[in-house]
Amino acid sequence: MTRYGGAGRVGRIRDAAVRAAAAANGVDEFFDGVMRAVHPVLRSDVWAGITVDPVTLMNTGGHYRQAVPLRYLPRMLDIEYREGDVNGLPQLARGAVPVGVLGEAVGGVRDRSPRYRDIIRPLGLTDEVRILLSDRYGVWGALILGTGRDTPPYGPEAAAVARAIARPLGESLRRLHLARRAGAGDGADGPDGGVPAPALVLLDDAYEPVQLSPTAGLWLDELPAPGEPPSPAGRAGGRGPVGRWTEGGLPPALYGVAAAVRAPRSSGSLASWAHTRTRGRVRLHAWRLEGQGPARVAVAVEAAGPGEHIALITAAHGLTAREAEITALVLQGHATADIGRLTRLSPYTVQAHLTSVFDKTGVRSRRDLVATLFARHSIPRLLDAAPAADQ
Repeated sequence: MTRYGGAGRVGRIRDAAVRAAAAANGVDEFFDGVMRAVHPVLRSDVWAGITVDPVTLMNTGGHYRQAVPLRYLPRMLDIEYREGDVNGLPQLARGAVPVGVLGEAVGGVRDRSPRYRDIIRPLGLTDEVRILLSDRYGVWGALILGTGRDTPPYGPEAAAVARAIARPLGESLRRLHLARRAGAGDGADGPDGGVPAPALVLLDDAYEPVQLSPTAGLWLDELPAPGEPPSPAGRAGGRGPVGRWTEGGLPPALYGVAAAVRAPRSSGSLASWAHTRTRGRVRLHAWRLEGQGPARVAVAVEAAGPGEHIALITAAHGLTAREAEITALVLQGHATADIGRLTRLSPYTVQAHLTSVFDKTGVRSRRDLVATLFARHSIPRLLDAAPAADQ
């Protein structure tokens, strides 16, 4: 028995959180259930559950209905992706412990943190706790909790629960990523009855929309936004896209990519992706703009291509770049000898890579790999759209 209530209580809370995560059918249900389970020890005044791309750690969506007020969100993401601060997701991912407390990270001098100065203190909060949700395959999301003067202090029991849930929730969130990919529809809301044309959003220095293309409302209504329920009812729901998005705020994933492309080390162009309500994943491509006009960033939103769908699937199963390349060739029907010739590897090395792929994905043969794993997640036109290897 420990001084904070016992390892048994920590285990019970962890198990309740894992059960809630495993039962969830969507991101909102995932984070709502987890937060109810951990509430006895991880209380907060505001909180957000975010999902990220395991490769770039860019924001791809999440649960924001209990997050900081909307007016602070652009600044929050500007700090996160453009300026940097303590406990950034890449920093936590490199660390030995998947939990970061802002006050501890700045040695108690909270004013050293721009996030504290510009967001936490103005909201009357006192600290922030971040829990990285990752497993052996990568980082899949995070829980961010803001604590106030009336919130119980973050003590040993809360720290033990936070550490205990990080990995199992990361595993559950990875599986949810795959489930969402498998169940994603291909939509039918465009002008021609198909997928809408790509949209373009121009933003100014404060990340306010300057101009939106005609299809922007169709795509932006698909992306989860702060303060609204997880319902697809608002999709293209009769409100003008410019009116809705200037009044209601843009989706966090779009804010994030817009801020990241303005970072000092950015090349001026950046691609990312985000989850939608009913269309699976979309591609976000941002450009930094120069010139005299008010627009400083352009963000294009369009349906994700087959390669991006495969990228998530391979990342979720921990495939290396070489393993992913060989798997793609298997999907195109190539035999081991052909794969060896195309990749300039010996047949023995190709087979060794395939054995590793089978182990990671839980299958026993090429047929199982295609039929049991990738066919479950691939869109029907995946192989047709993939470029054929040279003969």
